[in-house]
Amino acid sequence: MEFKDYLTFLQKLHQELTELNTVEQKKIAAVQAGDLDALDVCMKQEQAATMSLRGQEQRRNQLLKQLGLEQVPLRELPRHAPAALRSETQQTVEQVMRAYQVLSSAQGTARTLMESDLRKIERQLEQHGTAARKSSEKGPAHTTDFRA
Repeated sequence: MEFKDYLTFLQKLHQELTELNTVEQKKIAAVQAGDLDALDVCMKQEQAATMSLRGQEQRRNQLLKQLGLEQVPLRELPRHAPAALRSETQQTVEQVMRAYQVLSSAQGTARTLMESDLRKIERQLEQHGTAARKSSEKGPAHTTDFRA
């Protein structure tokens, strides 16, 4: 296992984070448009990407162990890189960390929008339910006496 292999892994991880961010942006657009079909597609893609990222995390831990760097945080990785790869390592680490920050922000925005829309739907259902109860409590609008 060479350090260069780990950099290649990090570059692929960056790509996956970027792709997941694209899904999150589509998810935000779907929520804003009220497009439930598009939202469903995005959520399925997000779920698949999350599973993939879990697998990537396990792979990352294995690679770090092979390099003897399992206790080294990502931001400190350039200090532990071979001299010839420090610049590339720094750049790659920054890309991964930036992609993760952008993704976290997009996920937060999507979550907030979805929660907000859920609250609106709940209020509408409550209002509809209240209106239906009031209508049924009034009874029939006209009564007819059939005793003649």
